[in-house]
Amino acid sequence: MKHPGEEILALYAGADLPLWRQWVTGWHVRRCERCRAEVREFRRTREGLAREAAGWMPTLDWERLAAEMEANIRVGLAAGQCIRGREPQRRSWPLVRVAAVAIPLVVLTLAGFWLQLHRLRTAAPSWGQDVLLEATGGGIELRQGDRVLILQHPEAERVTYSGSVQGSLRAHWVDAETGQVTIQNVYAP
Repeated sequence: MKHPGEEILALYAGADLPLWRQWVTGWHVRRCERCRAEVREFRRTREGLAREAAGWMPTLDWERLAAEMEANIRVGLAAGQCIRGREPQRRSWPLVRVAAVAIPLVVLTLAGFWLQLHRLRTAAPSWGQDVLLEATGGGIELRQGDRVLILQHPEAERVTYSGSVQGSLRAHWVDAETGQVTIQNVYAP
């Protein structure tokens, strides 16, 4: 059987436990002599303290104290009214709040449209420029006028080339020594 702790028994003796906990502890105390003795001791201590405190505690005029408390409350409320009249009224700025949310959304939307338009313009190949993309036995060559870019690959048994209409050329092969796959992609401007 698990006994309640001393703090629970002390609270039970003063009826300071929540209703359900008070009932559960009472059920245990009625069946356990040891806990019942502790509760009796706590109650005796409480009664002794109450008698002792009654001897040295002066008698109070509760009516006079209640009247003073009521007067102090009224003075505090009146002072609050005086101060409230002097404070500047704070206005709610719904337009500022709406703008704080709307402006970033508008900026993000416009930036998205601008980036989308920019991407569409640069994605199309510019065939007006004299650009030649060619696969040779030694690699991929990109020629524009008198300038040449050559992306060479080591000699491999099987190099696979593939090209696209948008102006890209791809080469991939397997290195015989290491077994690694190498992929080269070249995009024409």
